[in-house]
Amino acid sequence: EIAERLALLHYNESTAIPVADYKLAMSNIETQTSEGERSKKGTWSFCMCPGGQVVPTSISKEHLSVNGMSFSKRASKWANSGIVVSVGDEEFKAFRASDDELAGVAFQLELEAQAAQMGGGNLAAPVQCASDFLAERVTPDLALPTSSYRLGVRSAPLHTLFPRQIVSALSQALVEFDRALPGFASSQGLLHAVESRTSSPVRILRDESCQSISSPGLFLAGEGPGYAGGIVSAAVDGVRAAHGVMEALGVAVAAAEELGS
Repeated sequence: EIAERLALLHYNESTAIPVADYKLAMSNIETQTSEGERSKKGTWSFCMCPGGQVVPTSISKEHLSVNGMSFSKRASKWANSGIVVSVGDEEFKAFRASDDELAGVAFQLELEAQAAQMGGGNLAAPVQCASDFLAERVTPDLALPTSSYRLGVRSAPLHTLFPRQIVSALSQALVEFDRALPGFASSQGLLHAVESRTSSPVRILRDESCQSISSPGLFLAGEGPGYAGGIVSAAVDGVRAAHGVMEALGVAVAAAEELGS
């Protein structure tokens, strides 16, 4: 309903009723780790799904990850999106001692394991009202709004799931997003944990032509090798990689672009 109200603000009789969509972002958020290290982070809404639902994307019951989707009719009563915070070395460094190359993967798996435990098992999702996340208190069970997540939800202290600097970035962004979309960070906004796979936690190095540095002839593109985060950025990176392949094969890129148009 909140997203629908925003969409209707831009509606007039000369246009079609718009999709209840939104895009929210905040950059250069000042944060501080529990050890006192300062950093700046970006936070944004990701893959907003009007009339959609939250679904599990886990590969095991011990590691819980979720995502959002919409069916073609976009007919459900919920809207959802990921709320993404940029992460970096300050999050990964605690995991570098055991495996430096895959420290990002270890961080991801740790979050997913904690989320699974908070949900109580069987892929139930831990949840918290946005207003309670900001107040750092657990949402009473009777105060939970309905959820589209079909495997069940459980009230949990999501403000303790993430490192302090991520909680700070999320909190500051939620306040800002609520100014742009009143009600976004209210008791009607239900946070589900954890969407941890918006982009790859590792990056395979490549050169300017998108070929692997260690394996020439192998072209790297999109989310898997760590060069995109989402459908559009993956598609753009795919075009760049295609140009690299064509140049390697001696095909004129300009001619190919003219033919494609």
